[in-house]
Amino acid sequence: MTTLDELRRVPLLDGLSDGELGRVLEQGSEKVVWAGEVNGREGEPVEDLYVILSGELRITKKTSDGGETVLNVYTPGAFFAEVPLLAGTPFMASGRALTDCRLFLIPNALFRQLLTENASFSNEILRAMAERVQILQSVTGQREKLDSLSTLAAGLAHELNNPASATRRSAGDLRENFATLRSLGWSLAHAAARGEMDTSALDALEGSVARISAAKVQTTLGTLEESDREEELALWLEDRGLADAWELAPTFANAGLGAEDLDALSESVPDEVRADALRYLGTVIGVSGLLGEVESSAERVSEIVRTMEGYSNMDRAPLQDVDVNRGLEDTLSVLGYKLGGIEVGRDLDPELPRVVAYGGELNQVWTALLDNAIDAVGGDGGRIGLRTTCEKDLVLVEISDDGPGIPEPLQGRVFEPFFTTKDVGSGTGLGLDVGYRIVVGRHGGDIHVVSEPGATRFEVRLPVNGPAGGGEAMDVEWSMEAG
Repeated sequence: MTTLDELRRVPLLDGLSDGELGRVLEQGSEKVVWAGEVNGREGEPVEDLYVILSGELRITKKTSDGGETVLNVYTPGAFFAEVPLLAGTPFMASGRALTDCRLFLIPNALFRQLLTENASFSNEILRAMAERVQILQSVTGQREKLDSLSTLAAGLAHELNNPASATRRSAGDLRENFATLRSLGWSLAHAAARGEMDTSALDALEGSVARISAAKVQTTLGTLEESDREEELALWLEDRGLADAWELAPTFANAGLGAEDLDALSESVPDEVRADALRYLGTVIGVSGLLGEVESSAERVSEIVRTMEGYSNMDRAPLQDVDVNRGLEDTLSVLGYKLGGIEVGRDLDPELPRVVAYGGELNQVWTALLDNAIDAVGGDGGRIGLRTTCEKDLVLVEISDDGPGIPEPLQGRVFEPFFTTKDVGSGTGLGLDVGYRIVVGRHGGDIHVVSEPGATRFEVRLPVNGPAGGGEAMDVEWSMEAG
């Protein structure tokens, strides 16, 4: 049973009069939480201020990957739950007893009364709130930073997968074709050595191969027409005794060759080596195509690297001339693996002026807004939109979606720290808060939301000439990496 002497030893209650302390003892209640048990889960409602009389309680917050981040460990004399009580929100974190804990609960009504009537009580509450909010922001911000890096890594892995797979597949095919090419080359060289074909025939064969390879013609026929051409070529090759006619035909057809082209080649070489000569030609064409695929894949990788560099603003000064349109496109590329069947509408002003801004931070704003829009539309069939335009000395960026919208009573709270409409563990409630501070605090711009069912639009306005005085410093260093 809690006594007055125990309550007097709690620093928070040290400045209360005997009458006030008696009221706390009378209206409050004691609760025991055994070791390993949870007291207050993240997302559950809060009705009391908790004071620890004995034992230790670990405070953790869920992360988007299903894990937990440890925020603090509270020991005797500590108190908690003042932030959600005053903000009118559920528990922002969960508490688990490390040892058997005795807690004293001060009901919300009495808590608020003491705040207004006792200066030492309110000062201690406000001091602790400021300290804990900063700790929570810092720890959660590091989590946001990891989530942002995770988003970048996931986008990079997704985008690199296709060219990497294509390169690996082409490399394997090139190895096989190279072995075939060597074998056929030796076969033709031995035929020449045996006198089965003279030098002029070799020159004619090589000339035909060089001419056809240099042309790099790719078929533009429809599926049915291409199938007809392959069949025609396969029958032509079968008539010349090639057992692998149906394997070679697609290669010749894809290169834009017809039976008349192969007639010209076959006439330049003796009958005895005609089959090897045609196979040699098919292999050279195949190698040329595979090299083109490797080259295309390498170019795609270079483009992906350029996009990722643009998104992260690597090797750039913090304050720079930023191409907002490119930043939006780069962010879309990074988030491309999440788009699925979502339609993306673009109305980007090609004459949009560059803005003086912190490019890396702006891309974090675009990531947060686009990620929310993607979540809002919920997959296939949804639509998000991007629009940019210039309003005199301001650049306007609009990011919209056709999701269910944000209820009107909540629209005024979307930029509050820790406020989120997502499920527990799915959102930290810091993405839009950080976005607000980047746009308004750092850049002297403006951001607000307009929403109704089926139409939500975030509008961001940025001064073209950059923030006055270089922008205000963020409260914590992690903010530019927070999502």
